[in-house]
Amino acid sequence: MLWNKKGKTSTGAAARVASVNEPPAEPADRALDVLTTLLKLYGKYAFDTDGAEAAQTEAQCNEWATRISLGAPRPAGANDSEAPKAARDWPGLISYLQDHRRGESDYVVRSMTNFREAILCFADCLGRALGDEQKNDQAIGKQLDTLSRALETRDTALICSEAQQVVQSVRHSISARRQREVEQAQALGERLRALREELAEARKKAEVDALTQLSNRAAFDDHLSHLASLGSLLGEAPCLILADIDHFKSINDNHGHPMGDEVLRRVSQCLSRTFLRKHDFVSRYGGEEFAALLIDTTLAQGEMLSRRLVDNVRALQVAIGGKELPLTISVGLASLAPGESSASWIARADAALYRAKRSGRNRYELAAPFGA
Repeated sequence: MLWNKKGKTSTGAAARVASVNEPPAEPADRALDVLTTLLKLYGKYAFDTDGAEAAQTEAQCNEWATRISLGAPRPAGANDSEAPKAARDWPGLISYLQDHRRGESDYVVRSMTNFREAILCFADCLGRALGDEQKNDQAIGKQLDTLSRALETRDTALICSEAQQVVQSVRHSISARRQREVEQAQALGERLRALREELAEARKKAEVDALTQLSNRAAFDDHLSHLASLGSLLGEAPCLILADIDHFKSINDNHGHPMGDEVLRRVSQCLSRTFLRKHDFVSRYGGEEFAALLIDTTLAQGEMLSRRLVDNVRALQVAIGGKELPLTISVGLASLAPGESSASWIARADAALYRAKRSGRNRYELAAPFGA
């Protein structure tokens, strides 16, 4: 297998010793090793789409690789006298890869179609412009030849007549060119506006976590940096809340990832209902962890909101198998200190969060003072 008892791969001399002392791997084990390696490589080289970020896909692929390699936990109530068997979720893996690959395909096809249409529109405008210019140049060229022959005759009336026709042709060509430029600019402008709207929508989606519909980590980092820079100019020091769902891993292990996803969605909705103000910034920080940035909020108000979040999550009712799944959350709260960096600010909130975890969970803790 890829993983030895210490959770590391055997390399170098250790691998050669292992190959001498251990029997050859069974074909099924070797196939399992190849599969888990392919899953990790698929995640490593993932790319952002409008449905999932590359980092999210990589994390999910690594998680699937681990689950398939080690096997899911034995079902509750299984006979302990039986030899433990790994219950691998093959249908779930196939469904995940199928859905994700279909989403990637749709994203690539849609993006390529949009850019192809824009290029074709530009090429069409350019081609028609060149064709029209060539026709106009040919017409004017013929009239100039006629005027040149008229000049050789020294016939004043003929010369004036041909010169007048050349002037009219040039004036018509200029007018047609201007009209064509207006029409082409309008056509290109409409296409560019459509592309700009599509790009704006794609950017908006890129800043939103697909599962929870909250802002994602990249958007949070950007907002945190700006707020830390402007914090000293605000009337009240902004507050940062970090929150982590308690015992979330056991929810995934015991009830499956679809239930874990449902819990993440429900808790996300709870955060949105707790932080209702338009300028409150709520995001998924990573995994089962969330963050909220609050401006124009005193530390006392931040404590009140932290307490309300803990109470609201505890009151959530998530049913599974006819029973209610108990949910709690731990929270760390930090107010930005004068001159404090964003890294220090988030580190203090993170330390407060883990202090809440160590103190029994289902609670909030205030961060230690800056510099303490």
